[in-house]
Amino acid sequence: IAFLLLLPAPAIGGVPMDLFQVELPAPETAERLVRCLSASGFEVTRNEVSGSAVRIRANRGEEVREIAVTPRSPLGSVVDWGTDTAGPYLPATGGDLRLCIRRDGAPSEVLEAERYVVCLRARRDGREIRFTGLLAGMGGTIVTTAHDLERIDEVRVHFQDGRTVLGTIGKRDPKRDLSRIDLAEPASGFPIERRSRARLTPDEPLFSIGCADAGTLRLREGRVASTSRTSGGIPLWEVRMETVPGSSGGPAFDAGGDLAGLVKGRFRGTNDRGYLIPAGAILDFLGTAKRGER
Repeated sequence: IAFLLLLPAPAIGGVPMDLFQVELPAPETAERLVRCLSASGFEVTRNEVSGSAVRIRANRGEEVREIAVTPRSPLGSVVDWGTDTAGPYLPATGGDLRLCIRRDGAPSEVLEAERYVVCLRARRDGREIRFTGLLAGMGGTIVTTAHDLERIDEVRVHFQDGRTVLGTIGKRDPKRDLSRIDLAEPASGFPIERRSRARLTPDEPLFSIGCADAGTLRLREGRVASTSRTSGGIPLWEVRMETVPGSSGGPAFDAGGDLAGLVKGRFRGTNDRGYLIPAGAILDFLGTAKRGER
């Protein structure tokens, strides 16, 4: 999907609004915005107005958003966002709305976490191993799974801005299937200690972010399948979610963008039933790593 530059817009109700153009028909653009806002906890109303335009009004507590989607062509539309003096409207965020549209309506709180996801590559016995990791905290620490990392000391870390650096494996816990990869320099990471879920609810929606074969990120939507399970005495969350090679170690978030866990793998013989390592186990693992326990 191609996006054009942010353009100046006329005033509505005497207050300037901003707009951007989207290479999607207006109904599809509006539908993606409605799904995204709804998944982010807004109560959304959608009204068709003249000329096939759509007016979206979203409420979340004291937050109120007004967004207008109008056709630019049969295959293009314009999104207007900003304030309106007719009511206590707060400006939407252009960047968030673009993410909502680009990623097919996933919550913007989830999409904001993409910048903390890295693609990991290593070699062992002539075979390349591909998996995913999450930058955690501020110390240049990556948390990911531990399986397939025996006899591996270094990992190539691919950031979303195109950089590739070497990371060293600082700690492995095969029982919990977790590992810590250390970078030579500090890097801003996901605030895992204050943005983690202790418990999940059956049938709750979740969103995982993992690396595809080409090194690009892919977002997958799923749901919590049941209460926590155990494997070898270790708790796991079972999820109904596509789980493919390369996504191991990728984070899964709830609709509010809080960490639910890391993708451990899939149930053998399926690709739509997977398991997450709970956020609590990850916090405990990183805590022992900070104390120097190996």
